[in-house]
Amino acid sequence: MKLKLLFGALLFSAITANAQVSILNENFDAFTAGNTTFPQNGWSAVIATNPLPYPPAPMMIITTGANKAVQSYAGNNGTAPSYLITPQIVAPAGDKTLTFTSGLIDTSPGSSTIQVGLVSNPTDMATFTPVGNPITISTTTTQTYSVNIPVSTSSYIVFKITPTAAHTATLLDNVVYDTPALGTINENFNAFTAGSSALPQNGWNKVIATMPHNVYIAANNGSNAAQFYSANIPNTTAYLIAPKIVAPDGNKKLRFTTGVSAAANGSSTLEAGMVTSPTDMASFTSLGAPVTITTSSTPQTITLDVPTSTKQYVAWRFVGAANHSAVYVDDVIYDVLSSLGTSDIKSNTKASNFAINANNEIQFVGKSNVKSVKVYSASGNLVAQGAVNNNRFDVSSLATGVYVFTSEDNNKTVSHSKFIKK
Repeated sequence: MKLKLLFGALLFSAITANAQVSILNENFDAFTAGNTTFPQNGWSAVIATNPLPYPPAPMMIITTGANKAVQSYAGNNGTAPSYLITPQIVAPAGDKTLTFTSGLIDTSPGSSTIQVGLVSNPTDMATFTPVGNPITISTTTTQTYSVNIPVSTSSYIVFKITPTAAHTATLLDNVVYDTPALGTINENFNAFTAGSSALPQNGWNKVIATMPHNVYIAANNGSNAAQFYSANIPNTTAYLIAPKIVAPDGNKKLRFTTGVSAAANGSSTLEAGMVTSPTDMASFTSLGAPVTITTSSTPQTITLDVPTSTKQYVAWRFVGAANHSAVYVDDVIYDVLSSLGTSDIKSNTKASNFAINANNEIQFVGKSNVKSVKVYSASGNLVAQGAVNNNRFDVSSLATGVYVFTSEDNNKTVSHSKFIKK
């Protein structure tokens, strides 16, 4: 029994030691202060030796106070580097950026350089591979620095801190390793790989209820879309999460199309909101009322105001009311949509029956009394408008791409539809 327990403990320790993180967001405030506290919380240090037989030796310190930071102190060694090593990360794919703040303490007698790099072993600095150019730290004013981390098989980020004089003290704080925040989003999912395991992809993520098919990428009306599917477990939630955006300032809107997926077996609700991280759905704050989508619903184009917020992820919350409920989300725009005022985009009450004929015209079919059309690009710009003649509207001058159009009939009923110009 003791042997089994020991083996279990060793196995647990090995798993814990090798746990990898995909992002970093560390301000060190939760760390234990002191000059002998590394390793802690997955962070470690390799410290330069003391060239003299008396103190002070070089140290890697966690400062005291409410706003803690790492302080690399040169002690008697004014030339040799010390290294601060992050927790093990998932092998970099080249899609993330490292940012951090740094400056000297007031009494520092010299400057320093910080060289960001990667290592394969957190105790072996011989494997150190520099990333970017050395950064000179020569002022007590804290500044923010940014370094793109390239594709690599090495899975530890390292700060190599080299002083220019004995007793130089360099502060380092607010380390973030993540995908850069986007100012806008314009996504139709056509460049995505389809499949039940296609997310995460291109910065988009999902939080599923029970199975990969709860949120996935699949073809819809001739182009890819993000699909929600309740499978055999209705009334559970699943989420689609957009890439990280710059904290909203209230000047942009969110627009997307949604509708019932083919072969859906029941109604669903879909609600757009904001979350603090792609894994924290408890932080979901709604941007508008949930939309009910039934098996007879027609496609809708939804436009929502995005208010000022510290939350930096747009998310869609799906709840299927029955087994095999399914809806899609497509043509997502987050931008300054000045050309798409609230008077232009309304909740859809019916969709137009139409086809794109051989002459590149929108041809309305069936009993149609459509009198005018407005066509919008995927970026939300009005690109064509005018009267409908003989149930046709010419779109031959438009570039290849995905478009949304609104059509108004003689009864002033406005409909919304999407088409692909080939």
